[in-house]
Amino acid sequence: MRTSSLFSRRSFLFVAFVISLLGGLRAVAADADRGEAAGSVAIPPGVSKDDVQKAIVATLGGREWTVQDKTEGRVVGYLKHRSNEATVTLVYDDTKIELYCVGYAINKSTGARQKPEQPKGWLSNLRNDLTKRLSPVAKKK
Repeated sequence: MRTSSLFSRRSFLFVAFVISLLGGLRAVAADADRGEAAGSVAIPPGVSKDDVQKAIVATLGGREWTVQDKTEGRVVGYLKHRSNEATVTLVYDDTKIELYCVGYAINKSTGARQKPEQPKGWLSNLRNDLTKRLSPVAKKK
């Protein structure tokens, strides 16, 4: 009886491990859909999720990005300009905004994608603008 309980305990632990591993793989696949991690912005205490979403949308618009999708906790923006094209996904909660990006260098004459390339300057501008927009919001609270 003791051997069977040991076996079932090991089996249970193995099954639990496999399930947790598969869950982790799903999370990695979801991040792959968003693109490559491109940094994060801390949200000051007291800023509502609604204010965070408004700051994200205003920041994207201020930099001439098109908002493609907007749901609770997630905003997707798109920009094609000169020799770059990018889709940025901003995922937020109560404490931070995480940026993910799928970017490409594009042929200026044909507009065709040439190779994957992150527009580091664009992403830096978004992070800086978000930090500035969120600071006054936090001070109003």
